[in-house]
Amino acid sequence: MSTVKWNVLYFEEWVKKEGLDLIRGYKVDNLYTQPLKPWARIGGKAAMIMLDGCGEIDAAYVCEIPAGGQLKPQKHLYEEMVFVLKGHGSTSVWHEGKKKNHFEWQTGSLFTIPLNASYQHFNGSGTEPARYVAINTAPIMMNLIRNDDFIFNNDAVFPERYDNEDDYFSGKVHYEMFDAWEKPVSLAFSNFFADINGLPFRDSLRQKGSTGMSFELGNGVLGCHTTTFPSGTFTNIHRHGPGDHVLWLKGEGYSIMWQDGGEKIIAPWGPGTIIVPPAWWWHGHAVISEEPGQYVALKLSSKRNKIHRMSHGTMRSTRTGGNMLNFEDYPPGLLDEMKRIFINECEKRGTKAQLQWLSAE
Repeated sequence: MSTVKWNVLYFEEWVKKEGLDLIRGYKVDNLYTQPLKPWARIGGKAAMIMLDGCGEIDAAYVCEIPAGGQLKPQKHLYEEMVFVLKGHGSTSVWHEGKKKNHFEWQTGSLFTIPLNASYQHFNGSGTEPARYVAINTAPIMMNLIRNDDFIFNNDAVFPERYDNEDDYFSGKVHYEMFDAWEKPVSLAFSNFFADINGLPFRDSLRQKGSTGMSFELGNGVLGCHTTTFPSGTFTNIHRHGPGDHVLWLKGEGYSIMWQDGGEKIIAPWGPGTIIVPPAWWWHGHAVISEEPGQYVALKLSSKRNKIHRMSHGTMRSTRTGGNMLNFEDYPPGLLDEMKRIFINECEKRGTKAQLQWLSAE
């Protein structure tokens, strides 16, 4: 009798061997309180996440560093980007035989782990644990290579990504304009952002009244952006390719998602909720709390170093061949349905629904 396992991904089997559960589905309710398991490889506790919308090209994990503790040194042949959920501490990064670079992080910090560089995280508090979420390209790399030794014990270096520069993690930021959408968008370039909310946000294309910033890190293929939304508002409907991890930091609301001709799924969210919309599903986000909303989107989608064009039209109108549906272009009945759901959810909270954002006029 054959013992071959069909339709099994190498990454999924690796997660099992690591002694972790792999969280699937559309979302994780709260990364701040998500139960974690010991992960011997890193010397801390973690939960592995590969939601259905990842398309098996990227994944996330949430990790906790114990009070007064540190994780084990790591090195791997996949890219990783870290966002600090809570706490403060430091990280060392180095190549074998080279001096170490050190930098300190805090809640709201965003930084990159250079490809195949060694690194180690330290908690700066002796009384409180620190927790972070990281996204990486482990699934696609492992499913292609299918060899742990090649992934974790490879001597290759990538000086175009990281060459032990003294100021690599200095936090210096420079800005460039991205002009592939209908309006130019400002991009912030750095390898370490001490606090994503410490930058000057620009008007967002997502909806009137929203602001945000896009981040490019480490000359890699992972990217990030953050967007803030006023209370009682609803974003434009849009769709894109796989792998966008939408982590909500402030406010409460819901995301509505559906594929063409499919049933609409409403996913409630609050601080700590992470949602990955399935690839090419239409979706929009509603803020129904009196507090404004903010998310940070962690994704396999650098604007400079493209690996696919599946998100190229995310912020371009369907009128010009893009994948953002303006309210005035909704199919018959869809706008009324969106309004009905939105108003009902706002009324449950006593939040004023800002209907001018949903006006088709």
